[in-house]
Amino acid sequence: MAQALFSHYASRIFLVSRVWVLCGFFGAAPIAALGDELDKKQGIDLYGQINRGILFFDDGADSDVYPFVDSSKSVSRLGLTYDAPLSNGWQFQARGEVGLVWGETNAINQVDGFSGSFGNASEPLRKLEISFSHPERGTFFLGQGAMASDGVTGQDLSLTNVVAGAAVKDVAGGFFFRRTDGTLTNFRIKDRFRTLGSSRRLRVRYDTPVNNNLSFSLAAGREVLEDRDGRYYADAAVRYDGGQGDWRYRGAAAIRWAGGYDNTQFRPKQLSFIASGSILHKPSRYNLTLAYGIEQNSGYYAYAKIGRRWYNFLPYGWTAASLDYYYYEDPRHNNQVGNSIGLAVVQQFKKQKFEIYATIRNYDYDDDTADYFDSYAVLTGIRWRF
Repeated sequence: MAQALFSHYASRIFLVSRVWVLCGFFGAAPIAALGDELDKKQGIDLYGQINRGILFFDDGADSDVYPFVDSSKSVSRLGLTYDAPLSNGWQFQARGEVGLVWGETNAINQVDGFSGSFGNASEPLRKLEISFSHPERGTFFLGQGAMASDGVTGQDLSLTNVVAGAAVKDVAGGFFFRRTDGTLTNFRIKDRFRTLGSSRRLRVRYDTPVNNNLSFSLAAGREVLEDRDGRYYADAAVRYDGGQGDWRYRGAAAIRWAGGYDNTQFRPKQLSFIASGSILHKPSRYNLTLAYGIEQNSGYYAYAKIGRRWYNFLPYGWTAASLDYYYYEDPRHNNQVGNSIGLAVVQQFKKQKFEIYATIRNYDYDDDTADYFDSYAVLTGIRWRF
């Protein structure tokens, strides 16, 4: 099994690496031209995070505790960047990043436990890309990395977004719903409670410079690391991050297109619209976060979160709490309806660079084909960044 997994991932990493190395060749020429001057300015940085916790899950008829899980909301990872200045104000960067994932909450379930988490979890290769940036001309990316709409649904000023956000599935997305007759379904929480955003693909991307707190992004690419998804993707996004007086604002919106072969079947092009925004009142530290998404020939969802932040409530850094609600509806597919309510608490330890978090969340799902138990999840953990 280990040999098969190695072969599976190695072939895909090799495919992405060919593009990355080719791009690096073109970037190497201007870098080398700087000669000895470059040696004084270039640098290599190592970064990453470890995010581990304990998950309790109850599907309405059975419950269990899953120790040492990796939260899909913000998976453990390790990355390396190489930066070098180019001529005429341009900056070059090469980035590689892998997920240190085992027991991911979007992969473990009642049937397989941890045993299937390698095959079902996020691909270990997260990023393998190069970029060229200029303060007046923007940034160009090439390689495996974030699409333009990646992160659009996660614009959040609550400080609880390490464990609570529009992607409510991330707490226990790998688990199957259970019918009221006691049988398990063949679909998971993550199959119904969606956010419709693009993640990482083998793509080209362009980001404009930030102007008046606004920036725009365009990207086009293809999924190459997932056997069941061979579609082509394109998206465009706009982001805002600013404030006025006692108020702080952050928001984003994106349009995504996908088309081509998905799981050996040709699917017509599909359009999606997603958006999210967050408002913070700085004197009171109350905050409100909203998100919305709709997909062509499918359903829509809406999300709302209200939160409060305290500084030095404990003498370590920010303390935050939030209450949120998610609603999903798809009348075209058996009148699917989903509801989720979550409560989250986070304590930051600023000097030590880690956070302790806890959340409790329910998943209420219904459609025309059967009746289902409500599911409940409790997740608590620690995220350490370096």
